[in-house]
Amino acid sequence: MEWVEHASGASAERERWMAYQAKSAVEVQLDVLGALMVRDMRTRFGGTMWGYGIAVGWPCAHILVITAIYAVMKKPTPIGDSIVLFAVSGLSPYIILNYMSRKMMEGPMMNKQLIYFPQVKFFDVVMSRALVEICTSSLSIFLVFFIAACCGAHVVPRDPYAFCESMLLSLFFAMGVGFFNVFISQMLPQWMVIIIVPILIIYFTSGTVIVVESMPAVIYEYVQWNPLMHIVKVCRSAFYPGYGADADIMFVLIVSGALALSGLLGIRFVVPRFLN
Repeated sequence: MEWVEHASGASAERERWMAYQAKSAVEVQLDVLGALMVRDMRTRFGGTMWGYGIAVGWPCAHILVITAIYAVMKKPTPIGDSIVLFAVSGLSPYIILNYMSRKMMEGPMMNKQLIYFPQVKFFDVVMSRALVEICTSSLSIFLVFFIAACCGAHVVPRDPYAFCESMLLSLFFAMGVGFFNVFISQMLPQWMVIIIVPILIIYFTSGTVIVVESMPAVIYEYVQWNPLMHIVKVCRSAFYPGYGADADIMFVLIVSGALALSGLLGIRFVVPRFLN
């Protein structure tokens, strides 16, 4: 009887192994990405709903604290009559860029030991972190607008298409910067600190704090080279009719694509030399 059970167990194990071998490369890749995403969420967030809730709530708290400062200081609203809506509509794209591009860069640093497994590639570690951050950023922005609505702010976009477009542009730009950061940080670990300065420059010249149209003409000419500024304009155009008509979406797509392409090429052809 024991021999029969052992034989049946061995047969089942053989069938599972044959099924695994029969999987296509795409299926294996998806399995690896799924496993890496689950591991990333468990190790970073303690494997509990509360841990992941903190990860979602932290960017949300970032936006709400700045919004509260604006409200307490009773700053005049540059557009419209709600300082909450002005702050939330401008800060949301920046929060996506800041957290996503930085967390993507931290992923390979924190999970470098996984690359020694033959099934796991460096790109798998980067892409799994990017997918986790897309989910986290989406939930954070939803939570921000939900809390703002509960506080009495009218945050329902008049143009839902423009709002969705701005969020997709934010994610695309953040991923482009993230891939580029991963590439540079593998060659220059100090880049994780250096990148703070460019991100702050992008933040202060994006129109999240003030309306860029109020800047002197000389400065405004240079500010137009900031992709985040155009994304913020698209986001605010969803709430303020007539605003942001001059936002250059194609420029954002070109810059984001160029950053993503250079980062991916560097990850594919340059980074393996540093890993070896």
